[in-house]
Amino acid sequence: MKALILAAGRGSNLHPLTDTRPKPMIYMCGKPVLQYIIESLREIGVHDIILVVGHKKEKIINYFRRGEDFKVSISYIEQENQNGIGDAVMLAEDRFAIGEHFFLVYADIIFQPNIFLAAQMSFNALKAPIATITLAPSSELYGNVYLDRDVQITRIVEKPYREVGLSYTGGGNYVLAGVFILSAEFFSLLKTVDGDIKRGFDLLIDQNNLFASIFEGEWIDLGYPWNIIDANKLLMKSFTHAHIANSVNFDGSVTIRGPVYIEEGVLIKSGAVINGPCYIGKGSFIGNNVLVREYTSIGSRCTIGFGVELKNCVLFENCKVGRLSFIGDSVLGEGVEIASGVMTVNNLMTDETVKVKTYAGTQQNVPLTDSHLRKLGSFIGDYAKVGASNTLLPGTVISSGTYIPHQGTQWE
Repeated sequence: MKALILAAGRGSNLHPLTDTRPKPMIYMCGKPVLQYIIESLREIGVHDIILVVGHKKEKIINYFRRGEDFKVSISYIEQENQNGIGDAVMLAEDRFAIGEHFFLVYADIIFQPNIFLAAQMSFNALKAPIATITLAPSSELYGNVYLDRDVQITRIVEKPYREVGLSYTGGGNYVLAGVFILSAEFFSLLKTVDGDIKRGFDLLIDQNNLFASIFEGEWIDLGYPWNIIDANKLLMKSFTHAHIANSVNFDGSVTIRGPVYIEEGVLIKSGAVINGPCYIGKGSFIGNNVLVREYTSIGSRCTIGFGVELKNCVLFENCKVGRLSFIGDSVLGEGVEIASGVMTVNNLMTDETVKVKTYAGTQQNVPLTDSHLRKLGSFIGDYAKVGASNTLLPGTVISSGTYIPHQGTQWE
């Protein structure tokens, strides 16, 4: 069975981190999201991958190439204009033969355990089109699903906001999880509804021909920047023991607690404390007396200076964090430079939830997005520079390439 993975979208709500990369190329624990998806498909025997690419497509193509390094075969289709999911699916029609079934996968999901295995088992049992569904903490941002007692889907309510679609069990709100097994005949259905994916699924439902595969594991959709932190934490829940490469250099007394994953060529200086679960990428430098707290992911070739504290945060590759800084509940893009004494404040002290600017540009009077989190730091785009002694308030967003000067007084 082949897999059609939709990886063309911009992911504008993930500003500033998707301004410079496709959403599926967001890194956590040393890998982009798309790699976790491809590796999970390979685990169940799917080796023929078709990727629909668009926004910053070269980032995907240059990383995965033809799939040799990942033990799969990858081909590409370009969606030149962002005309929706149905349009992206229809571009692949000539890649499938009549009667053939295939995985359709959205490339912005993280899950534990393997979500594709559950879908494959459901398909093998039912021999009918499958939509994977799961329970989400909040259903208002996803397609809600109604089921009958035979696990057949009877209705999909697209992003209902105030309208809630309950399963027949009454046990919670099931949502579409971005994983389907469909037949090639679905392309013909899409044509009849001008490529509207929701209406295409509705036609399958009208034919009594769309069944649910209920995924009972953990699942996260990367819709907003703070979901990167959630997904990173989910991945680290699978860390069961320490993995420290032979080439890691401990220069003096270093304290390691819990399941840590430290890659080749890392140098850790005396006095550092590393609390797992956490990840430290290849060739990184961890300075004297650094505190790396739980659920921190440090990308390759990062430099963390003296006395820095990192907590529940994701750093992409080539970041620099200056001495005596605190980075908490935050995401730093590639090549971000943080000078000495920078604080990312991660709570409002009023018990309010943190609201974030999740759109690019300078629009006025556009409401902020409520994260529904009481602890949340900053989101900093690629190659931004934050000068010494700056304090970044909760929910701060810094666009890629921004320069924020040092705070202080210059005497004559």
